[in-house]
Order: sequence, then C-alpha cells, then structure tokens
Amino acid sequence: MISGLHVLLASSDPAADRAFLRDVLGWSSVEDATSGDGWLIFALPPAELGVHPGDSADGATLHLMCEDLDGTLADLATKGVRPLDPPHTESWGVVTRIPLPSGGSLGLYEPQHPSPLGREPITRHAGLELSLSTTVLEARDANALADFYRRLLGWRVMAEEPGWVMLRPPSGGTGISFSSDPLYETPVWPATTDHQQMMEHLDIWVNDLDRGVEHALAEGATLAGFQPQDEVRVMLDPAGHPFCLFES
Repeated sequence: MISGLHVLLASSDPAADRAFLRDVLGWSSVEDATSGDGWLIFALPPAELGVHPGDSADGATLHLMCEDLDGTLADLATKGVRPLDPPHTESWGVVTRIPLPSGGSLGLYEPQHPSPLGREPITRHAGLELSLSTTVLEARDANALADFYRRLLGWRVMAEEPGWVMLRPPSGGTGISFSSDPLYETPVWPATTDHQQMMEHLDIWVNDLDRGVEHALAEGATLAGFQPQDEVRVMLDPAGHPFCLFES
C-alpha cells in the first residue's frame, strides 16, 4: 500500500535552499543525520498530481499552490522574495515563479481548475464510502470558543454563523467545529461521580511544551490543577473542555 509521496529537489546549494524552505516558506522538517549534516526532510503541504501529455523523459514539474496569489506574493515580499515573472493567466490558473537561493526556481500559482484537495480522506468499508468530516465541541457560546482555538492553533475559519463555526488547518486535513448548546455543562477534571464528566479531549502536539503552555495561557486557557503526567500538560479551554499539550 502506498503511504506517501517523497519528492527530491535538485540544488546546487542545498543548505541555502533548505533554509529558504524552512525559514521563508515556513515548512516543518526533521533532520536525517544518516544522509549528512544538516539534511532536512520537509513536510509538504497537501499535494495533488496531474498526468500531462508530453515526453515522459521530461519527468515531473513542481508548482506551489496558493489560494490568493497577490496576497502570497505580498507576504513573500516582506521576506525579500520577488517573483521572477509578472503573474499571468493560463487556462488552469494565475501563474508566476519565485527564485530559490541556489539559482533555481519554483512555480507558484493560484489554481482555477477543479481540485481534489477539499475532500476528506475516504475509507471504503462495508460497501460504503466514509470520512470523518469534523469533530464538534459543544459550548454555551460556540463562536467565542472557536475564536479561542483559532488564536491557539492559527487555523482558518472555514464557515461561521451564530452558534456554529468550523476551523481547518491551513495545510489541510480534518478540523474542529463548534456548536452552541444553551444547556451545556462544564465538565469536571478529574472526573467525579456527581458532576458532568469529560466525554472527550484533544491531544495537541507542540515542538516546545513550556512555550506551548505559555501561549495557551496567553490566549485564555487555564492550567488544570491535576497533572498526572510529567511530559504532558492538561489545559482547560474557556468553556472548560480539557485538552493536552505534549511534545514527545
């Protein structure tokens, strides 16, 4: 079973291009010391693949996609990156190129073609197609709770109306939704037999646990009084839902 796609980008200055991908584009990475000092493997944004007519010997072409080309170029300009070509419109999108420090370039475009990236991963089971659309947290004020998680996670608001909000990660994937319930009762942590018990909680990985706790507190979370694990911090969101921060 194919589990992923690994892309190799040829570069005459790998260190500079790796720094560009890490510091300018903000892609997360891990270091593969077995392949050499400073060899980084990057987590790519969600990807799609099209099969284009042409000479098979030409191989693959790499383009970065964005939802707003003008806004993306404005953001890159603040980091000293200017497009190599004036943006122009093709049948499939608005297109330009951005330079790499090594002298290479990456295509960048705002697509105007259908994309499969908005669909959730599908599992085929029992003759059905199934996917997890979202996890829903209840609160007295769903909009206020959604705003807390937007500030905590840096996720985008995909849909919002009074009493209902959906957040998604900018890089894609299943998000969280929030629904108002006037009878919502705050759960008690740790659980007791005579109060509303926690029904679920979120586990959130962070690359620095102490800084993650500081950030959560600054955005309105509280630190739970009971902490059963040294390597995990149990936090409470403004509606009282527990969530755990961890870095292992």
